[in-house]
Amino acid sequence: MSRHFSEYASDIGMSNLDKLADSSTSVNDYSNALYLLGKELGSVLTEQITDEKNICVACTVEDADFLAKGIIDSLSVLSSDVSLACFWNQRQQALSIAPIIKKYCEPAVNNANVLVIVKSIISGACVVKTNLTNLIQDIEPDSIFVVAPVMHSGAQKKLNSEFPSILTEKFKYIYFAVDDEMQSNGNLVPGIGGNVYQRLGFKDQEDKNKFIPKLVKERRESLISA
Repeated sequence: MSRHFSEYASDIGMSNLDKLADSSTSVNDYSNALYLLGKELGSVLTEQITDEKNICVACTVEDADFLAKGIIDSLSVLSSDVSLACFWNQRQQALSIAPIIKKYCEPAVNNANVLVIVKSIISGACVVKTNLTNLIQDIEPDSIFVVAPVMHSGAQKKLNSEFPSILTEKFKYIYFAVDDEMQSNGNLVPGIGGNVYQRLGFKDQEDKNKFIPKLVKERRESLISA
C-alpha cells in the first residue's frame, strides 16, 4: 500500500483524510471531515478559476450535503452564480456501469462555462464518466475540474481514455491523495475508510438512492420562491 499526497494537500486536509480512513470515526465526524475537505478543495478551485464566473458543481446524492456543500460554500466568495446538478446513480460493480436513475439540475446549469464534477473518491471512474457524459450533452464548458479528496492511481488515465482529446484538454484534476491499492470489492486502501454509503449512515445503495439531500431541498425551495 502506498499513498501519495498532491501539492494541494495541507496539514488540515491530511488530518481530515486520516479521519475518513479511521474506522472508529463516527458518522457525524466523518460527514464533517468530508465537508471540511470540500471547503479546502473549494479554496483550491478559487485560485484555479479565473475569469469564468458561471460555475456548475455536479455531485452524487451521497456527496451533496457534505463534500459538495463545502465546495459550494468556498466558491460562493468567487461567484454568486454557482449552480448545482445532483445525480442518483445505481452502480453495478460487476459491469463497471452506473446508470442515472434520477437527477436534480438547476436551470443555470445550462449557462455554465466552468464545470466542477465532484466525487468523494474516484477509483474506477464509471460514476464520473456517466455523470459527465450526461452533462456535456447540454452544456459546453470551457473548463472541467474533476475534484475528489482521494483518487486511485489509474483513475485519471482511465477517465481520459473515455473521452476525445478535444474534451480531455479541458480537464484539470484537483485532489489531495492518490492510493494505488484496491481491494477485490473495489474499495481503495486507505481510501476513504471503506464504503462511503455506510460511513455516512446509509444502509446500502438502495437506501442512499431514496434520500433527498438537504442541499437539494433548500436550493429547490429557493428557486421556487424566487
